[in-house]
Amino acid sequence: MIENRRLSGGSHLLRVRDEHARRDTPQSQPGQFAQLLAHPSQHLVRRPMSIHDEGDGWRSFMVKPVGPATRELVALRAGDSVDMTPPLGKGFPAPGELGEGPVFLVGGGFGVAPMHFMARILDGLPQAPEYRILYGGRTRNDVELDVLAGVNGEVLTSTDDGSLGFHGTCVDLCATQLDALGAARAARAVVLTCGPHAMMHALHGAVARRVHALYASLEEVMACGVGVCMGCVAKTRDGWVPICTHGPVFRSDTVFDLEGTADHV
Repeated sequence: MIENRRLSGGSHLLRVRDEHARRDTPQSQPGQFAQLLAHPSQHLVRRPMSIHDEGDGWRSFMVKPVGPATRELVALRAGDSVDMTPPLGKGFPAPGELGEGPVFLVGGGFGVAPMHFMARILDGLPQAPEYRILYGGRTRNDVELDVLAGVNGEVLTSTDDGSLGFHGTCVDLCATQLDALGAARAARAVVLTCGPHAMMHALHGAVARRVHALYASLEEVMACGVGVCMGCVAKTRDGWVPICTHGPVFRSDTVFDLEGTADHV
């Protein structure tokens, strides 16, 4: 099964059959990824894609056509085939580990995809923590709100040029939201983020010391997805590790601002 829906900004929401997937008892976690490649393809290496959602017999992915392999994926139609791995990597903390809130889900660009999955999981809880999705892009064309269709939490947008929502970055928006909470309540907040590395690094610098915890999903090219090729290593407080198996989600203070070394490779 392939379902391919073009989003408002030019990305695609690709729904792929997986007989092991279940909506109410997902086999994957928000923040995990799968490796995808159109079949047949002129390429050999699958591309890592964050899981956008999981339903009965399918998983969905937000795919932006930025290169030949992703253009092959967004060209898929019903009846075509996809080479797809099971869910891989370490996702965000389970909802029960997030506390009573507030929870901020900060997505930059198509880093918003796993935030939809987390929001949908939170919406299904008998007692969900208060959460907000902060979705940032350079312009209004980079904020594809239709990818968040159906979530119950408040969605706040930001654009660098001020063409939609808050005028500034999603980092600025998150800091402003924490200011509005007051120091005591902000100190109980948990922030989950995915997006460009520079954005997440800036978010860590701006809010990590103000909140209870900040978790970041690192974006990287992951050739094998199982830690064998060592092509996606990152420096952490525990040494160099492959992002695909030890992450892609890390607590931000374990991967950012490490003294005497680059944050990311």
